[in-house]
Amino acid sequence: MKDYILINIPYIKKNKNKFIEGAKLAHKRFVFAYGVPFNKMSSTWFYRYYNLSTLTVGCPLYYKFFIDLQKQIRKIANHKKPLWYQCWLNFHKQEEVLDWHDHQDCSFHGYISIDPKDTETQFEKFTIKNKTGKLYIGPANYKHKVNVLSGFEGERITIAFDVCSKKDVESAIKKNNNVNINTSFIPCP
Repeated sequence: MKDYILINIPYIKKNKNKFIEGAKLAHKRFVFAYGVPFNKMSSTWFYRYYNLSTLTVGCPLYYKFFIDLQKQIRKIANHKKPLWYQCWLNFHKQEEVLDWHDHQDCSFHGYISIDPKDTETQFEKFTIKNKTGKLYIGPANYKHKVNVLSGFEGERITIAFDVCSKKDVESAIKKNNNVNINTSFIPCP
């Protein structure tokens, strides 16, 4: 992938409240499963140990989204070789939005805005105004951060994801050893 793509997913905007409800349920499930033993670590920083698709079990709209996401991943990858993807919930108050970072250990990275509030994602060479239903997919090494354009109450909700090839996984194993590996990846059919 040389550049990024933006895709609008209308059914997310149309069903925004149901997607927010599903995200809040997923976050409660996350806190129940992982919060107490890990001092309520953020669902963002715990991304290596869960996949959001498992926390949204029983939510038909999320099921539809994850099926569509897998199709987009395959379309962008443009091959049938093995791929794995992980996705996690960014569930942040205004003061918790993400600073500069990238996703070096994968082939490409993306996010979908569920309730992005009045924010933008600033990359080093371009900026994206976040809107409900907007899906971004781009190279993993593009550094980015979130800018809050006006204050907000509650949580800013996005779903982020990384996609790895067999080569990416082999490189991570070589770098970290065979045990210290991200356990949240699932196959992308």
